[in-house]
Amino acid sequence: MVESVSLQTLLTYLTLISVPVGVFYHILTLRNQSRARQIQIIQSTRILGEDVWKLWQLDTSDTDAFIEDFFNPESNVRKTFLDYFNQLEILGAYLRGGLLDLSILANMAGGSIVQFFEKYEAIIHRQRAYFGGGSDKFLSEAEYLYHRLKDYVQEHPELKT
Repeated sequence: MVESVSLQTLLTYLTLISVPVGVFYHILTLRNQSRARQIQIIQSTRILGEDVWKLWQLDTSDTDAFIEDFFNPESNVRKTFLDYFNQLEILGAYLRGGLLDLSILANMAGGSIVQFFEKYEAIIHRQRAYFGGGSDKFLSEAEYLYHRLKDYVQEHPELKT
């Protein structure tokens, strides 16, 4: 009789231990799935693709010439610019909504996004001024993303840019 009580006690303790271990495992699984989804979101955007190289090659030193090329119907500048920065708008909206972890994005492309926004910042502000009232929202989520990433990259100099 002593043996059956000891076995029953042991089984009770095992049950008590297995419940928190199972809960902990489930929490880790959900966290990993969330991170995997966030990485898929970043990879599904085209911020790391062909448009990046096209945008790097464009000369932005003469804002007037760039804007003229931007509105030229025969040029691909507008499409390339808007395709890329619309992707940043989406990522900025996800970040603002809490659907994207800043550290994941910063580790994958933080430095390049900061550099691109800084390269085109004068043009973005020029576009806002050109279109007038209500245009302050033009690429506002991308600008939010830029400021958050810039702060994060400055706080974490170990990141490769």
